Amino acid sequence: MDSENSMETSESAATAVASTGLAIAFQPIAQISGGRIHAYEAQVMRDGVPAAHDFDQLSAESRRDVDRRCTVAAIRWAATAGFANSGGRLAIPLSAPAIGDPAEHIQPALLTARQYGIVAERLVFTLHHYQAVTSSQLADVMHVFNKLGPAVAFHGIGPNESGLAFCGKFAPHAVTIDPELVSGIASSWSRRIAIEDLVRRMQALSLRIVAAGVDSEPVYERLRSFGVPLVQGSYVGAPATGALPQPALRNAA
Repeated sequence: MDSENSMETSESAATAVASTGLAIAFQPIAQISGGRIHAYEAQVMRDGVPAAHDFDQLSAESRRDVDRRCTVAAIRWAATAGFANSGGRLAIPLSAPAIGDPAEHIQPALLTARQYGIVAERLVFTLHHYQAVTSSQLADVMHVFNKLGPAVAFHGIGPNESGLAFCGKFAPHAVTIDPELVSGIASSWSRRIAIEDLVRRMQALSLRIVAAGVDSEPVYERLRSFGVPLVQGSYVGAPATGALPQPALRNAA
């Protein structure tokens, strides 16, 4: 009975997302070595524009409900687009302060994944605003999510190495460098120095690095020279609504 009720909940959640005029797009995260797909990041769009900023204005309770609905919808849309045969993971954003009970929070997602034959280990939940929760809360989320199968990534290492201590302590599956910091390294010497130093520090902590905001070949080449393994951005592949685009790295080696 509980399983049936949970399945009905997951289906109604995905339907509710679609009925609001929102859509799920997927953007590739690629390995620089070989240009292979590492993951697809699910992005909620409204009228072709990312809706993440709108969600950040919600209360924790409202954000919790939105995140759970969008997570279910992302898995269903990805499955329909052929995720099972994509060879990558599915990265789904969550707001860390909006997570209550971690196991309860991702139950609909795990049920939906099983429904489509997607093993939990192929899911990566990317935590936004992870610095806004206590260390004990973050440790609980990491423990529960990893125990149930999904990996956990942290979003947004920005200027002044904000968040780096958390990343070193909790060793997430991957850490994303802030796209605004990344996109400026081709034209700004100071940003180039800053990000090179940041990458070295992250590598010293054995963190898997994702550089988001890769919007040109010069940026991509600079990151490759720094030893960054994973990249995301318009140069790699733009978000596609309801589809899983292949990375387009012309100089992958």
